Amino acid sequence: MLRSGAVPFAITLGALLMTQRPLPAQQQDLYPATLQFGTGLIDIPVAWVSPNSGDLWVQSSAKRIPYGSGDASLNLASTWNTNLSIDTHWAQRVSIGLSLYSQNPELAFFGQALLVREQADKAWPSVSIGFRNLGTLNHEDRFLIGHDIGYDSNGGSSGHVSPHAQGFETNPSIYGVATKSFMVGTNGSASFTLGYGSGLFRDDGDLGKSYNDKGQIAKGLFLGGRYAVHPTENTRLDFLAENNGWDWNAGVVASWRGLSLGVYATELEEGSKSPSKGQLYNVYNYTKMNVSLGYSANIFDIGRGVVLRTRVGELEREQARLRAELQSRERKVNTLEQQLRVAQAGELAEVAKQRQQLEAQIQAEREAIKRAEERLRALQSPDQPPKKPQEDHQQPES
Repeated sequence: MLRSGAVPFAITLGALLMTQRPLPAQQQDLYPATLQFGTGLIDIPVAWVSPNSGDLWVQSSAKRIPYGSGDASLNLASTWNTNLSIDTHWAQRVSIGLSLYSQNPELAFFGQALLVREQADKAWPSVSIGFRNLGTLNHEDRFLIGHDIGYDSNGGSSGHVSPHAQGFETNPSIYGVATKSFMVGTNGSASFTLGYGSGLFRDDGDLGKSYNDKGQIAKGLFLGGRYAVHPTENTRLDFLAENNGWDWNAGVVASWRGLSLGVYATELEEGSKSPSKGQLYNVYNYTKMNVSLGYSANIFDIGRGVVLRTRVGELEREQARLRAELQSRERKVNTLEQQLRVAQAGELAEVAKQRQQLEAQIQAEREAIKRAEERLRALQSPDQPPKKPQEDHQQPES
């Protein structure tokens, strides 16, 4: 049976989307990560797998859930329940990932297969089937606090099922979902999602109104919508609204170059806490604030980036080696040039000495030639007999 609020929301959102043009697949905006399980809206999945094989989403989220009756006695770790999810998309048809629940943490897998892909000129939506909470955690609730860790007197720890979660059977939770996307103006896109699931989407663990007082449309039925707009070329704002099978949620996600920050309000229909209805009732049935911080990229791009950074590192190391080699060779050249200047200076001094010796020898030869020429002229003169040249240091005979 449908509960109040669902029909007006569905009619209004459906009328809005029906007036818009279908969105070509190549122009679809990537969906952000949900609070706990891969891509989608706030908590629900969408029938969508990234057109880029190897796309990756890593997101950490936190939901404020006081576990005790008095907030003043609780520390930050007790009042904020954190989760981490890693989602990967492959071959434009399959997504697979894992979630780490709460601060313990526990681990479970999730995934989806895209059976039908929407087309811009066709009326049919995209259709997917998927699963959540596949693992050893059979008694998880929708906040993922069904399993906890206990400590003994010796400081040892062991996992156990929380007392309130004994009745849950949510391993795994199977769902089917359909999503239709539209263009809105020239700078935005919108989509509408409708789906049905088991386990986490409809199992209340026999807790009745303590688990969900109001907000459920019909058991297992979930729906929601998104409006995405680009304020700048590298930024995107996603405005999200949904019913996750239990509660009405709304939020906004701001994305910039793969980084995302989300702020959400969940259990909007519940309002404030009601202390008179008990502690368990006030865990699930009042409006809560949620935040998320995420990063998305492509595994192959990361790999190419790692290879490129490695190559850049190798080139930088080679440049450093070449610079060091050049400096060493420049020092060696300077040393050799200095030695050459010394050698040239020594050679010039030796050449000058040899030149002086040669010049002296030449001068002696020229003087000898001059004396010989004078003697020859004297011998050739007819006027007087030539005198016998006197030899230097010659003694007369006795």
